[in-house]
Amino acid sequence: MKPLDMRDIAIIDAFPIHDYEKVVLNVGCGEGRIDYHLAEMRYFVYATDIEKPKGWEDTERLRFHLADIFKLTSFPILSPSIVICSEVLEHLNDYKRALENLLELTKVRLIITVPFEKSFGGENAGHCNFWGDDNIGEFYELCKPYSVAISKIRTKPRDVQMRQFCYLIVVDKRQDK
Repeated sequence: MKPLDMRDIAIIDAFPIHDYEKVVLNVGCGEGRIDYHLAEMRYFVYATDIEKPKGWEDTERLRFHLADIFKLTSFPILSPSIVICSEVLEHLNDYKRALENLLELTKVRLIITVPFEKSFGGENAGHCNFWGDDNIGEFYELCKPYSVAISKIRTKPRDVQMRQFCYLIVVDKRQDK
């Protein structure tokens, strides 16, 4: 199992600590690094992506499913306590519709990461959306009426030198007043 990086740790740290089922839906799981760790932490994890990662192995607490972020019916579960969507929205032309679907899926907390500006390859990595300090605040509007917290994180020491960051966006659906 590969070690977690700071982005993974920040995502786990954003999990709620009270009054929720330990059920996670990871939208765009990639190779599943965080998913295997969550399963070991006794979470039941539904990992999804548009194709199955090479070498993926389901476990008792971890299952992979093909899913399309634009088709809610393609997901293996509706209303999991926690939904993770890390490093996905920057690749989608219609990220606002994808965000609406993520909010629809989420019961308690939605946790999103997106790169800061053109960090981590920009257009060369297939990114068509970019967020900086001037426009990241749109997530407050897009996620209304829910509580939203946004912070900037680094994933590795080298990122500091390269001026590469991610935004961590946490949406809590229990705090909707």
